Amino acid sequence: MDRIPHSCHKRYALSSFSPDAFSMSLKSLDARVLAVFERIIVALCDPARRNRIALIAALVYAAIWTLYAIVAKSSQGINADLGEMVVWARNLAWGYPKHPPLPAWILAGWFAIFQLADWAYYILAGLNLGIGLYLSFLLAGLWLDGAKQAVAPFLLALIPFYNFIGLKFDQNSILIPLWALTTWAFVLSYERRDAGYAALAGVAAAAAMLTKYWSVFLLFALCVAALCDRRRGDYFRSAAPYLTVAVGGMLIAPHIIWLVQENYPPLIWVVTRRTAESAFVWWRNLPVYWFSTFAYSLVALGTFVVLTRPSLAAWRDIFLPRDERRRMAAIIYWIPILFPIAFAAISRTTLVSVWNIPSLGLLPVVLLSSSLVELTRTAAARIAGFATTVSLASLLASPFVSAGKLIGGVENHALFIGALVAEIETQWRATTNRPLEIVAGSFTLTSSLAFTLRDKPSTYADFSSYLSPWVDAAALMNKGIAAVCPLRDMVCMLNLENLVSRRPPVRRVEVELTPRWLGLSGAPDRFVIAIMPPH
Repeated sequence: MDRIPHSCHKRYALSSFSPDAFSMSLKSLDARVLAVFERIIVALCDPARRNRIALIAALVYAAIWTLYAIVAKSSQGINADLGEMVVWARNLAWGYPKHPPLPAWILAGWFAIFQLADWAYYILAGLNLGIGLYLSFLLAGLWLDGAKQAVAPFLLALIPFYNFIGLKFDQNSILIPLWALTTWAFVLSYERRDAGYAALAGVAAAAAMLTKYWSVFLLFALCVAALCDRRRGDYFRSAAPYLTVAVGGMLIAPHIIWLVQENYPPLIWVVTRRTAESAFVWWRNLPVYWFSTFAYSLVALGTFVVLTRPSLAAWRDIFLPRDERRRMAAIIYWIPILFPIAFAAISRTTLVSVWNIPSLGLLPVVLLSSSLVELTRTAAARIAGFATTVSLASLLASPFVSAGKLIGGVENHALFIGALVAEIETQWRATTNRPLEIVAGSFTLTSSLAFTLRDKPSTYADFSSYLSPWVDAAALMNKGIAAVCPLRDMVCMLNLENLVSRRPPVRRVEVELTPRWLGLSGAPDRFVIAIMPPH
């Protein structure tokens, strides 16, 4: 047999990897991947199994973003707001200086089961997002069906509130599932006048209000939606609305009593921290609030436009729905976004766009419920594939995110929490074998440190009894305290000096710490630690 010349091997190899062959391979791969997501969409359209498939998809989503959080945030300590809520959970009450009590109650139960660790916190945050997406699927099913209902959670997964920002398990992100549940139960109770759904609506509404007072805008929207619907007579003649109000009122009553007795601490906090200096400052901030809310949903909106290409008539029907049931959804969606502007204009409250985190749950319904908007299963599969790709790409990038935070630095000295905890515990054990009961210093440092320190101390945040009502004059004089300040923070250092002048420390050190992660190092910083053992 004749031997094939070596040059022929070369030509054969080059022709095997020609651009046309490569392009065909990509198209084949794209077709196979698209077929997978089309099968998922078909499963989500099947009444017999859609709820089960939606729940599985939501749990997978929760797992992906939990892993992202564990890796991406591993070079820094827990967020100060999250640490603060754990401190509240150690001092259970009917209310707290900044917010209602439900988040602290949830954390008290969660960390009674799980280890007090960052990863356990991120599991809870991921589950919260997954439950929120599953409830959004059920909620969308009240107005959408088929591929439109199937694609609703995937559109929401393209909004940072449902991943990057929502991984901060705070009062805003907790409202994602609570608003969806409240709306879902209310609409079903409205349409069916069912006692079970009416009671569930009351429980969910109370839970939302016990999480953040911002939920009053959702409750107002539900009231307006009910009054604007022609079926209102049947609804208000039934027991459903009164059962909802009775159940919700009974659950929230103890907090209302606490609120009055304590002279409204959360409301005072908002007034002192969020009131604009002047009308000009308020108006200057308004476009930022409005544009930022729109910008957060820009990727989801862009994906919707590209893959559905709605006509001008469709856009009119989206914004001014003629169908009564769809108009109810639009009212519930728009009022919590727009009405706060009118309220804030009167009170001159500076609005923050992340307060709208739970408001976007009905966005897929508003966009897709018009009969003039066509969504094929292939387009739905592409949206699902895009959302999944974003999630998986974020997970793959998480180590680089963590390294970037270490090298580039983050706010609130979050990179130094691990090193500070080690130093505080070393200095404390060298001074006394009694437990550390209070960590004092700036709010951002003390909250993160209190979460991580072995003795599980309370905080004396910003050296303020308002922020730390569990610390009184007797506690400051008798309990074990570690006061910590960045050397460059003049306000914190002034407060530290004031504290130690009243109660001289046994040990005071100034240390230079360098944040480290997987062999990488960040920029060093200097801190002052004052150790005051218990009397």
